[in-house]
Amino acid sequence: MSQGKPDHITDQHLIHFGTIVQCFARHEVLIQEIMAAVSGADVTSIRLLTSGLDFTEKQDALFNLLRHRAVPLDRIEQIRTYLQMPRTYTALRNDITHSTWAEGRPQNAVRPIWLTHGPLTALKPVHDIGKGGKEFIEDYEDQVTYTLDDLQEIGGNLARNYAEFRAYVTKVGLTSAAAA
Repeated sequence: MSQGKPDHITDQHLIHFGTIVQCFARHEVLIQEIMAAVSGADVTSIRLLTSGLDFTEKQDALFNLLRHRAVPLDRIEQIRTYLQMPRTYTALRNDITHSTWAEGRPQNAVRPIWLTHGPLTALKPVHDIGKGGKEFIEDYEDQVTYTLDDLQEIGGNLARNYAEFRAYVTKVGLTSAAAA
């Protein structure tokens, strides 16, 4: 498959990309607000301290802080549950922000261009760095090709997750309504 033409990325794709990236930013801001509330610091200080961290690192910092504060375990687990969805889409968010995109299959689908080099049906890792890692990743192209409907659904799911997450942490006092 060729690298495709840039015009395969429509305004609608860009709108969905923007929605996904903005939803991640909102989750990150909420993580910082929780860190401020739990630590007693102001939000600006927490934002300055965590500005160089990516989503996963901010999430790790939050859970490191929560482990050392008097936050009930059920609240920590609920926060972990809310952050699982965006974490699932971190690779997509990274591809949106760090890759150019080309047409994919089916029609109106797109995929990151980094997939155009080398075999797409099976990628063999050079090193097995994880326990129980797979020898081959089958049908990898299917896992990183997104239709307009897929992107819209992911953006909608992330937006709903954020709204529910914000409502929960406000309700249990882990952030202030004024910070919203």
